[in-house]
Amino acid sequence: MSAILNPGKDAKAAAAQQKAQQAVANDRQLAELRNADATSGATRRNPRGRRLFVTDPASKSDLS
Repeated sequence: MSAILNPGKDAKAAAAQQKAQQAVANDRQLAELRNADATSGATRRNPRGRRLFVTDPASKSDLS
């Protein structure tokens, strides 16, 4: 009888449950990525100028 009187109630509850499950899944994925980055041992350094795009800096004669 309540489904007849308030048809959107079940849909709202299902949407809220799905949103909560998606938030948990997102948190788990983010935690896994952070864990993988922490255990890889790689360090990030800021890119410096054009060296980011040049494969062999010795072959680059001009800086323009």
